[in-house]
Amino acid sequence: MRLTFLNTLYPPYGAAGAETTLRLLAAQMMGRGHDCNIVTLTPGRRPESRELDGIPVHYIPLANVFWPHGADKALPWRVMFQTVESYNPVMKRRLAHLLQRLSPDVVNFHNLQGFSASAWSAAQGLGIPIVQTLHDYYTACPRSAMWRPGQGNCASLCSECRAFSRPRRAMSGIPDVVTCVSNRVFDRLTAAGAFARAAAGQQPVRIIRGNNAADALPDIAPPVPGTPLRLGFMGRLDPSKGLENLIDAVRRLSAGVASLRIAGTGKPDYTQALHGRAAGVPAISFVGHVSPPEFFPTLDLLVIPSVWEDPFPRVFHEALAFGVPSLATPLGGLSEVIEHGRNGFLIAGTDGQALYAGLSDLINGSWDHGMVFVECRKAAANFAPSRISAEYEAVLMAAAARQPVPDDAGASWRGAEAKPSPL
Repeated sequence: MRLTFLNTLYPPYGAAGAETTLRLLAAQMMGRGHDCNIVTLTPGRRPESRELDGIPVHYIPLANVFWPHGADKALPWRVMFQTVESYNPVMKRRLAHLLQRLSPDVVNFHNLQGFSASAWSAAQGLGIPIVQTLHDYYTACPRSAMWRPGQGNCASLCSECRAFSRPRRAMSGIPDVVTCVSNRVFDRLTAAGAFARAAAGQQPVRIIRGNNAADALPDIAPPVPGTPLRLGFMGRLDPSKGLENLIDAVRRLSAGVASLRIAGTGKPDYTQALHGRAAGVPAISFVGHVSPPEFFPTLDLLVIPSVWEDPFPRVFHEALAFGVPSLATPLGGLSEVIEHGRNGFLIAGTDGQALYAGLSDLINGSWDHGMVFVECRKAAANFAPSRISAEYEAVLMAAAARQPVPDDAGASWRGAEAKPSPL
């Protein structure tokens, strides 16, 4: 097939979770014999083209009032940006021109910010089948998070979301097939009024998780249990990640029973505040940007203390390949795959007390490190790139042929048989 993948960001302008997932997927699809192209945005004023991993990448200039991936802007500028972002006809024309030249058999949209929902119209107008892959809450929320600092996870759509996301919620029936990284994300989107056709059983939805870097597992030995328990966090340093709770929980633990390494970067003011919160606790260290192969072999337990409905963080399944289990809050998509006591652990709540209790149980109790190591490595097979790409391939081929999606092309969204859970 001739495949076009589209995402808001792509190297060198972005390399977070969705970008990593897409880059691995495109490489796999090329290896399966498909002709692949990537379409993404550039902060520059002129189109760019380059080749990454042997795949052509086409960069389209963003037609909006500012490039959104940088310093925060004043409220009037943000309102103007979101007004244009609700449906951007200029980006529709630019994308349609490129898609007409590429002439793909199917286009796989990932994150749409910057292109807006007009991207669906561009492909639809050319008669190109559409597969939409969802990594976040953009379809219902301008911030893509459905979460606000100090307010928590949204229990309903605010006036801002109702206004700015109205076009994309209304147009969300356009994609021929939808894939999503977790049931929970799609539950919340349908509860917010998006993807009404899917909720009515008229638009196929498949749950396809993320992909690891390789099928082969790293050649490492099982951990040797000891003291202190080596804890780690890896990800963006942001209030939604629950890092304050994690630091406070480690501070409360008895001296010498655990150490914590925090890997990642964030906004300078917030990062400085975290350093201040951890001051005076030698067991807590900040290590900045570290690659997974460098980081995970130094851990006994990864902690994912998110206080928001995190869709499905890559760090969880990346750690599995190294035999490292995660301790996670019950929000978002991870509770769908963590088997408590086997490939990870779930705590009872999202606050600092629940996190402290969960850590204390693991430190004071006995868990079979060797067994958990083996179970994590087994679970990593579910995220092997060959498996994930095969599921995507089946979805893309079905969409291109305008045929039903095979039953084994990812898991069916559970909401197709059960009423979606609330926001």
